[in-house]
Amino acid sequence: MSRDDIAVHTKRIAELAADVSANPRMYAELQRARRQFFGEDAHGPGDEAAEHRFAEWFLLERESDALGAVPITVPPFVDRAEELEDSIAGLFLVEATEGGATARDMQSGEILELAEPGTLQPGDLLVGRLYQAPKQQWSTSAATPALRPGRALAEAFCRDLEQLQLDRRLYQIELEHLLLRRHAQADEAVVPGPPSAPVAPLEHLEADLDQLLQANGARHTIEEISQRLADSHRPGAVVGPILDQLAFDTQVDLDQVRRLLVEIWNAHHVGEAPEPVTEAPPPGGAPGETLGEQLVRTLDEGLGQDQDVEQLFARLERLAGVEPDEEDDGAAAVVHDAAPEAAGALGARAGAPAAEDELQDAAESGDLGPLVTEFYWEIGGSPPEGDPLGLLVELQQHLPVPNTYVDTLTARDLMRLLLHVYLRSAPTERASRVRAAFHELERFYDWVADAQELDLNDVLQACEGTLLEHLDRLQDAGVALSSDAAPAQAPGLLQVEEIGADGFGARDDEGGSFWLMAAPPALEHVRVGDLVLAGLNLPEGGGATSLHRVPAGMVVVLPIDARSLIE
Repeated sequence: MSRDDIAVHTKRIAELAADVSANPRMYAELQRARRQFFGEDAHGPGDEAAEHRFAEWFLLERESDALGAVPITVPPFVDRAEELEDSIAGLFLVEATEGGATARDMQSGEILELAEPGTLQPGDLLVGRLYQAPKQQWSTSAATPALRPGRALAEAFCRDLEQLQLDRRLYQIELEHLLLRRHAQADEAVVPGPPSAPVAPLEHLEADLDQLLQANGARHTIEEISQRLADSHRPGAVVGPILDQLAFDTQVDLDQVRRLLVEIWNAHHVGEAPEPVTEAPPPGGAPGETLGEQLVRTLDEGLGQDQDVEQLFARLERLAGVEPDEEDDGAAAVVHDAAPEAAGALGARAGAPAAEDELQDAAESGDLGPLVTEFYWEIGGSPPEGDPLGLLVELQQHLPVPNTYVDTLTARDLMRLLLHVYLRSAPTERASRVRAAFHELERFYDWVADAQELDLNDVLQACEGTLLEHLDRLQDAGVALSSDAAPAQAPGLLQVEEIGADGFGARDDEGGSFWLMAAPPALEHVRVGDLVLAGLNLPEGGGATSLHRVPAGMVVVLPIDARSLIE
């Protein structure tokens, strides 16, 4: 019976994944999600288990921008997802296989009865998803691997989990990044070296890419792309933005384009030594620089040059997509330039071009803005410093699909607001500003319940995640890790994987691992799973390996939940 259950779950996931892939509105989002799950070095189609785990995460856990919710919770997918609804993802340590197989859920401590032990042995660690089976049993997903021996890994996980103090289950993407990918790469020290010889002559690679782009109506020219790759010290700075544009504008095979782009870069740079981390990024922003990188660099440069704080924060708001005041002519020009791109993104999601005025109408409709205005008029007060409710309205208007109705706001929308408040605040004021913003949300939601007879406090309570619970710790960690040194390596987002006596291990979004050296006072506030937004320097003096780095400039520490709101 268990094998039949596994077959049913596998088939259902495959059917739903096929339906999602066939939806033209979901194409661009699927490509972005694949890069988020697999990284730039995405698994090829031969890795069926990894592809199945990606499908499980996308369908069962990830909130879709196009659908507005997790796919299996909305029509038409919800009608065929009954067998999948109560599944759980996590780490499960096999305790016994004779007389009934059992496994311990390493997050809840609960002992679960497995429907079919198969070749499992006591001490195996299942990493992935379990589905409910008849007779209160559980069956493993076809893509859930068993790590052997797994007991030591399970014990280390429990220690890390205790430090993290996470009040929710780990998501499948976190299991993939923190455990499965890391386990597969264990004992492999990756040392950067010069690019190897290309698999084909440069002109052949350029011709293949040009043919592929022309066949799919891409507007890029091969001459421009090849020159940008030749001028770039690393392929990711060019490859990432090109793939993002192609995902929205075309139906081209992004994996094939990525492979050709990297091979063209290798052909241009064959025999060159890797670029040392010695120069600061250009003040205008490096190609492919993420929003988080740009925000940190802008803060670093502005504070280092003693710029006016209000002007600096206004600049950060414009970078983050927050609409400036009407009298700010320069900022208005930035928003005007960005509007066609947002309209095009909306059109790509809907499967048809969208006019700029239609996007503006969608953003300005809804009752959120009028209700905020009425709220302050009725209570006879004025917005507090930072105007968090006004910022909420602006953020909702600038979503790819604007959501400006108060009764459709989700906990994710409110968490996005709090994260914006956190990032735009001065380093020592982040905790107090976020608490003040949350208090203003509480006042507004209480008023909505009383004056509009809409009890929406469940949404407010649902957004009280790890950001609010660990505000002081996160703020103190960021301040302790910050320094006056200018970063030589462009700021990026890293995830803490382990903590030692002299620093902590962290992994960046490109799969690179570093050991960030830090003093004990800073380490007291850092937890496994934290996200660290920081520029890096090579440590001074000798004795460090090629993987050692030192945080430099302004450092921002975020909870793991913030990743989905940043990317």
